[in-house]
Amino acid sequence: MAKSKVIFKPQRIAEGEWQIQAHCPDGQIRDIKGFKTKSEIDEWIGGSRRIDWLRSQGYAKGYAK
Repeated sequence: MAKSKVIFKPQRIAEGEWQIQAHCPDGQIRDIKGFKTKSEIDEWIGGSRRIDWLRSQGYAKGYAK
């Protein structure tokens, strides 16, 4: 059985206000707020903070620290 993945989608709220919508395997959409630019979101998604978030939500048990 294939594992479902969390899909991250950047979303601009207003000038200088961004968030990430995390589309979870259980159908929930969780908002990750506090970004000022799309570049900050790209860094978050491409870096260790994404893994830390996945781990905190119970989706990344298999990832090594």
